[in-house]
Amino acid sequence: MKRGHLWPLAVVAILGITVAVNIWVAVVAGSDPSFAIEPDYYHKAVNWDSTLAQSRENERLGWRIRTRLTAFDPRHGARLDVALVDSAGAPITDAVVHVAALYNARADQVFQTTLAPTNDRAYAATLPVAHAGQWELRFEVVRGGRRFTSSSRVEAVLAGKT
Repeated sequence: MKRGHLWPLAVVAILGITVAVNIWVAVVAGSDPSFAIEPDYYHKAVNWDSTLAQSRENERLGWRIRTRLTAFDPRHGARLDVALVDSAGAPITDAVVHVAALYNARADQVFQTTLAPTNDRAYAATLPVAHAGQWELRFEVVRGGRRFTSSSRVEAVLAGKT
């Protein structure tokens, strides 16, 4: 074979290696549980005006959420207790409270639930907490045609390690 005929094989080999490496990187990135993309981010960006309007509505309502996460057991999770008060500090007991909870280091795994009213004028749910560290809680509260949103961070602690 002549010396001038090897360069096309070298170009094909380099292109083949590049394609293989790109496929490998995509597979590794897609299987990493600590990598996450905000769900429906494009829709949220396009509707940014509604996000700002909701922020103004949250301020106008003046509602506040106080959260408490109990120490967790990896098999049973942790109890999330939520107190919801209006702008005057009076408890709100007749709302529907939804939460989306995610462990920050595994943000692709979002757990969603509706909290149940409790006897002590609050709301509660058991979350499948299995990792110590920061958890983000995203709340949506609906009461009589009003919608309130809030988010907070809580520290999850393993039971017996407090």
